[in-house]
Amino acid sequence: MTSLPPEPLDSVPAPESNTASQSLLNNAWERYRVYSQNAAKSQERFLFVERLITLLALLVVVLAVVHPIVLRQITTPENPAELNKQLPLSLLFDQPQHIGLGVLNLLLIILPITITALRAFAVKFSRGNSWVILRGNAEALKMEIFYYRTQVKQYQTDRSTELAEKIQQISQRLKGSVVHQRALFPYENQRPARLRLGVVFLAVSRLWILGQRLANYGWEFFFAINEEADSLPKEPDRTSDLDPEGYIKYRLEEQFDWYRRKARSYDRQHQLLQTSVYIFGGFGTLLAAIGFQSWVAVTATIAASLVNYLEYRRVEVTLMGYNQSADALYDIRTWWYSLSAAEQATFNNFEKLVVNTEETIRSEHNSWLQDMQDRLADLYESKRKGDLSAPYAEVADAESAEALPKEKTAHEALPESKPELLPPYPELPLDADTLPSAP
Repeated sequence: MTSLPPEPLDSVPAPESNTASQSLLNNAWERYRVYSQNAAKSQERFLFVERLITLLALLVVVLAVVHPIVLRQITTPENPAELNKQLPLSLLFDQPQHIGLGVLNLLLIILPITITALRAFAVKFSRGNSWVILRGNAEALKMEIFYYRTQVKQYQTDRSTELAEKIQQISQRLKGSVVHQRALFPYENQRPARLRLGVVFLAVSRLWILGQRLANYGWEFFFAINEEADSLPKEPDRTSDLDPEGYIKYRLEEQFDWYRRKARSYDRQHQLLQTSVYIFGGFGTLLAAIGFQSWVAVTATIAASLVNYLEYRRVEVTLMGYNQSADALYDIRTWWYSLSAAEQATFNNFEKLVVNTEETIRSEHNSWLQDMQDRLADLYESKRKGDLSAPYAEVADAESAEALPKEKTAHEALPESKPELLPPYPELPLDADTLPSAP
């Protein structure tokens, strides 16, 4: 009786003792959902406050320009400054014929105070920092889940214990951060709850919701560009192990498609908003030339608002980062399809596929985290500029040391005969949605 030849070491399947834990994977996905949903909520609130401040500042400039015009229309030649010296409330209640001027004066007092209060609110509750930290945890956990399901790197033996430790390490990053200064909702398997508010808080909450809707509507009407796309096919079973075909379909191609969609959206935003900056700048010059110098401040404010939006959203730099990351994933997929069937069947090449895909995504993501840290520190004028990076000091951990130097490109790491481990994509000074949002 002849014995079968031994299998090559790099094609030996994982031992049966390394089977996946369905409960652990479900717990990991649930934790990812908590981080992702709360990150999305923090991002929404952060952007709402920033947009509201921008719109209110623009409104203040418009009212300041309109005020002297209105004043000239209603004052008498004998005493033109008399109405301007009166308090807004006296104009509202004592002189009904000048109620419009009273409202205008009152708004010019209230709106700057409101802007200052909103800025203090944004700094105090630090929604931007919460968004970045939670999104970072979500993406880090998602990467570990795919390592677990493909059984590569440290997950080749006793992977359930390894994943449990990784979940704990990722959770530890939240301790002492702004995220723990408020409650996460919904949390794991938490049922929806209804709040019973008093009359004052109910009125304030309704006004806040109304203001949020108006601010979002105003921003969407004037500046936003939305791209509606068909949703990507969902993975039918997120707790099963992945073979090369499943990993390429549900991880590499899904992330590739997400990068391309976001790049198209950011490209449209960048072109339209940058063009609008030039248009408003030229329109301001035209107004000054035809004698409407006071309205130049309005066009200048609009142009400055658009520039500020492009800056704190990092539209141009994020666009470059998404395009380069998508190209890197495309190169990895091309390399995999260039292998023969025998080479694709080896575990060694499968591990290279997984590791280089995850390192490419991680490289883009870490660059976004660093850039967002700097953007938020500038925005909040924080004295502790390095605090936000502390939770991510472990991102470049021992696993990153296993990768090749980042100076090399994906093409340089592909020899003609047998490709070696592809390096992570080069570090980029970019922003990602705004970390990239989960596809």
